Amino acid sequence: MKPFYGLLSNGQTAALVSPDGSVDWLAFPDFDSDAVFCRVLDPAVGGFMSLRPESHHRSEQAYLPGSLVLQTLLRTPSGTATVDDYLVIGRAELRRYVRTEVPLLLDCRPRFAYGQSLGHLRPTEDGLLWLNPHGSEAVLLTLQGPRPRRVGREQWLLPPGEHEAALLYTPDFAKERSEFTSPMGHPASYLEDALRYWRQAPMPQGSPALQGLFERSVLTIRALTVRTTGAVLAAATTSLPEQLGGARNWDYRFVWVRDASYAAEALLLSGDVLAARRLIEFLLSAVQMTGKPFVSPFLRGDGSFRLGERELGWLSGHRDSAPVRVGNAASAQLQLDIEGDLLWALWRYVEETSDHDLPAAYWWAIERMADWTAAHWQEEDASLWEFRDAPRHYTHSLVLCWVALTAAVRLAEVAGRDAEVEPWREQARLVRELVLRDCLAPDRASFAQRGGLAEVDAALLCLPLYGFVAPDDPLWRQTLRRIEQDLVEGGLVYRYRRDAMGPARHPFTLGSAWLARAYLCEGRDAEARAALDQLAAVATPLGLWGEHVEPTLGEQRGNFPQLFPHAGFVAAVAELARKERQGMVRLPWPVEGASGMQAEHRG
Repeated sequence: MKPFYGLLSNGQTAALVSPDGSVDWLAFPDFDSDAVFCRVLDPAVGGFMSLRPESHHRSEQAYLPGSLVLQTLLRTPSGTATVDDYLVIGRAELRRYVRTEVPLLLDCRPRFAYGQSLGHLRPTEDGLLWLNPHGSEAVLLTLQGPRPRRVGREQWLLPPGEHEAALLYTPDFAKERSEFTSPMGHPASYLEDALRYWRQAPMPQGSPALQGLFERSVLTIRALTVRTTGAVLAAATTSLPEQLGGARNWDYRFVWVRDASYAAEALLLSGDVLAARRLIEFLLSAVQMTGKPFVSPFLRGDGSFRLGERELGWLSGHRDSAPVRVGNAASAQLQLDIEGDLLWALWRYVEETSDHDLPAAYWWAIERMADWTAAHWQEEDASLWEFRDAPRHYTHSLVLCWVALTAAVRLAEVAGRDAEVEPWREQARLVRELVLRDCLAPDRASFAQRGGLAEVDAALLCLPLYGFVAPDDPLWRQTLRRIEQDLVEGGLVYRYRRDAMGPARHPFTLGSAWLARAYLCEGRDAEARAALDQLAAVATPLGLWGEHVEPTLGEQRGNFPQLFPHAGFVAAVAELARKERQGMVRLPWPVEGASGMQAEHRG
């Protein structure tokens, strides 16, 4: 696969570093703040910070083991430069630790408001200060090491030796002026602090053959985690296109309830119980007591809601793929599955840990979500795919309503509230009957994306994972055959074939993890491993995935890196490892087949 960007994170914001060592994305101070570097979205207007030899060179990149410190080697005929990039924990600060045998050109061009403002420049004793002329924010570059020579407005020539470049941000320069300095010392000391932070949490074990990519996926989930709240973002970027030149460009720098619930399950299955509980509690705490439990399908990392979407018309978009959007209009959509996603993650947590105190403490949230689902499951929604045309009755959404009600009944039993749940049990029965009656293809031999259509979608792969059907149910097996025939190409899975915006151009990376887990449920272990191997083969050399992949060119598509495939890969590999140890896949509860018979799969 072609190299793409490397990810930096400090649990507060994220940066992207290109394969040749240019920082082309950096939002300050938070993940969803305005970007001071966004050359990834416009090479002319977006800011960046590059380090490069003046002569011909080639580059190599790798993460320092167990960390989010990215090392870039720049090799020239005259010598090599090594650059270690990281974001400082607890500060809105980027550091670049350089050891070079050749002169390097440092080009630093922060821009405010996604490139709208150049900023007023003010030289300092050891660098440069940029002030936003339309606000109070400022960016400070401090250079340490053999004295550089300023060769342009925002350029320096670094001589051979050891250097550190620190880029620091403040939202209010007037207020924080006296404290707005970047502490300098021996560069390696700050690097060691960053390494210590990322390596302090134990690394879970997956299947041995996939352990390296498994560890990188766990670290990517941690990189997308907001350090102060435990929330996990859907992606680190906005508007990287699902297809070049198209309009499927969205802002994913938020905590989608669905995506975060997937991440909680993945962390739980991998053995990181503390992170899983922290994330589940963050989501439970956001449940609203009036209206829909979640007024939007996503939240900001601090638990507040951000509504609406706007376009940044001055940016050309990644490889001329406009528009660039901030915010997301999906905030106004009705999505019926998300309460089920969260209650499922909570039930899995209880099942794995036998912690009955958590559902008892959050019974108010469980009850609120179950009551709302029981009253509203018959409504039409936008589905997990967030379709922007008219709402419909989608099979996956209805199944997740059943999951919400079924999980709530189970949680009531462990919380000592089972006397209150008969209405939920009855509504779950009605949802199940509706799905089995109306959510079938015209020949009634398989499930469909929605009732009456012949088309399937990748979300149907979740039906046995949620215990809605037994893995040996004929209706499920025919559904899987149709998914294999219609959506699987070269071992990769398309989410569906088309929607109101046109054809789906590229495979959906999470789909391969869903497929692997479905195969594990059926006892098709070799095919599960093959699906995971194929997903691993389309990761970047740094072990990262976007939402989609263009397999012919070997390029990532969509926002990057995307939580979905990393969480899906962790969950699938963890289940594979369990099956290798225990010889079975344990379903969450006894499963009824379409015939009404109960089954439990041992694999």
